[in-house]
Amino acid sequence: MGESSAEGGSASGGKDSPLHRIAFFVNRTKKLRRKNSLRLEHFDYSTPRAYFITICSHEGKQVFSDKKLAEAVIKCLKENKAKANFKIYIYCLMPDHLHILLNPGDSNMPVPRFIQTFKSQTGFWYKKQHGTPLWQRGFYDHIVRKNESLIKIAQYILDNPVRKKLVEQTEHYPFSEMIDEIEM
Repeated sequence: MGESSAEGGSASGGKDSPLHRIAFFVNRTKKLRRKNSLRLEHFDYSTPRAYFITICSHEGKQVFSDKKLAEAVIKCLKENKAKANFKIYIYCLMPDHLHILLNPGDSNMPVPRFIQTFKSQTGFWYKKQHGTPLWQRGFYDHIVRKNESLIKIAQYILDNPVRKKLVEQTEHYPFSEMIDEIEM
């Protein structure tokens, strides 16, 4: 039956056993994988409902203080909205991050794919021009619950430049806009 040495070198699970080597490989592989996704594991992100998205610039750099870059990013966001048939209720591009309140509607496209496409397009162009990434990896999402007010979330997004003292009134900030009407 399985004899075991003091060092644990038996065929039934010691350091040199096939089981030990497989366990070591599995544990090592887990450590090499990317961090776990920020998305809910079994949630359908193509469900027509509101999502509050935040995408941060790479290393928190205030790259969107550049008016031409900000305008190009907003143009790309609007083009992707039209192509994907997404609803964008509101967006606000701050110097170092972007807030979007959106809804995939009947597009059947998951929100992460929409965001990935947008980030890839803008990030590719930016890296080609500047040699550094535009965005941090991933993005943050909040699935808006039925009891939450879209108006309050939209107002929070619009008030961001005022809270950061970039403008005194929300309507004076050039890089935010309400596009699609918020459904009540």
